[in-house]
Amino acid sequence: HTRAQCLRLKLYASASVGDLGKRLKSVTSTSKITKAMKMVAASKLKKAETDMAKARPFAASVQSLMMPHIGVKEEDETPSTVLALAISSDKGLCGGVNSKMAKEVKLGMEAYVGKGVESPEVLMLGSKGRDAMARTHSKFFKTTYDEAYGGKVTFSLASFLAEQMLASSADSYVIYYNKFKSVINFDVTALAFKGPEVLGGSGVMDEYEFEGEKEEILADLYQFNLAVSIYSCILENVTSEQASRMTAMDSASTNASEMIEKLQVQYNRLRQAKITTELTEIVAGAESV
Repeated sequence: HTRAQCLRLKLYASASVGDLGKRLKSVTSTSKITKAMKMVAASKLKKAETDMAKARPFAASVQSLMMPHIGVKEEDETPSTVLALAISSDKGLCGGVNSKMAKEVKLGMEAYVGKGVESPEVLMLGSKGRDAMARTHSKFFKTTYDEAYGGKVTFSLASFLAEQMLASSADSYVIYYNKFKSVINFDVTALAFKGPEVLGGSGVMDEYEFEGEKEEILADLYQFNLAVSIYSCILENVTSEQASRMTAMDSASTNASEMIEKLQVQYNRLRQAKITTELTEIVAGAESV
């Protein structure tokens, strides 16, 4: 190498070593954050799973009584009006939980329109679902709710949402949510109900005796079943969200570790090259004296 070439190599190596050092520091810092987020998500997942497991039998007992009468079957006629509640989250970095749900809601609304349903509407719970649908499908939004369940999920929240749904009369009500199956497996599920009018038909629940007005009791039972179902669905969705976030942060931590290894090797090679260049310069300088 000539002296000018050595100088150029030295400057290039110095700049590259500095840049790689910054990159290495940045990725290491990101890795620490993703590991911490994974631990937090794992802790929240355990609590969410416990709450969900407690709510499942509660919801199943009420639904076993009501769904034979109000559940939507394939052979049923297409409803003329539909109101859906879509459950998403307010926080991101949780894999495809919200995007998958938004996609299913879009397809569901388009399918209803294709079947002749006049302007189906959506109550959107969570800002992430709202943002995912806002550009192309905002015409379906009736109301959106942000920061609705940042803390503990309560039955009061579910009751409020049930009231909001029933305030708009519809032939069919649908709840879209992520049903939790395992830490790596959850499916977007649509739970559909016929309108409360079906309970006024002849022969409905004639096998039971009622204290008081049967119509009033059935109307209250319908609303209670809807609130219980919403409560259970929110808990399922929260559990799916935390599981997905834990998995996403685990993947991010693994990717960061692999990147750190590659950058470290690259950094060491450049550093070695820089030292070799400096030694060559020193030797060349000593020989010329």
